[in-house]
Amino acid sequence: MAPASAFSAAAATTPSTATISRRGVNLAAAIAAIAPAPRASASATPTPTTYAPFAGKASASMAFEHPASWVRAIDRAYDGGKVPANGATVVMIGDFKTIDTVSVRVEPLTGTAKAMLAESDGSARAVAEALTASERASVDANAAFGVIGGIENGRSGTMAFELLGDASERVDAKTGRKYYQYEYYTDVCRAKIEEALGGEKMCIGPKGDILDSIQRRSKIAVTFVGDSAVILHASAVASRFEEVRDIMDRAANSFVLLEVV
Repeated sequence: MAPASAFSAAAATTPSTATISRRGVNLAAAIAAIAPAPRASASATPTPTTYAPFAGKASASMAFEHPASWVRAIDRAYDGGKVPANGATVVMIGDFKTIDTVSVRVEPLTGTAKAMLAESDGSARAVAEALTASERASVDANAAFGVIGGIENGRSGTMAFELLGDASERVDAKTGRKYYQYEYYTDVCRAKIEEALGGEKMCIGPKGDILDSIQRRSKIAVTFVGDSAVILHASAVASRFEEVRDIMDRAANSFVLLEVV
């Protein structure tokens, strides 16, 4: 058994409960004084998009604005000359991780589009309907096939198409050129479209499996050069279009052909 003097020494060197409590408070205060303040959430304030003017090979004949970080995938010159029978993509630029894109295509007017425009009142809505007639026709053609064993074969292409909202017209103050703007939604199958009884359309792969179709929403700005349409097509996955609407609107609203055309 330890001598009483040992216990006395231990008691003398051991802090009391009150002392430990006071030291704990002091330590907590010291830590709080040197600890960095909590950081604000990174998502609280989104980084503003920085825009840049289009600077590709066709920049002498057309202009529009796009996010400065975007990458050009197609870049060709354009001088307003002869257009291939199936049209040509002059520019494609975008964020190819999210597949947000802006492209400019030059397309010869089809006979159907010419007839519709000639008979129209010249409104922006009439232009939109004339230039999207082929998309709407592809949807209708699929629904017209006869049913065979509960399934009818369609063709690869548009499963659904819808013009959205109001079309509009703007006039460039420098050149007097008219531009027509409108939006639409598409549901596209890259395999085979088949329609079951009841009218539901499915996208069927080569092994008979049901594939996901592609739903996109587009903002269009178009003007005419002779018998061709020059079309800026700003597009994103439908589910995120509103998230990038400012980008799409900025591209469409800033699109102009320059005097060289």
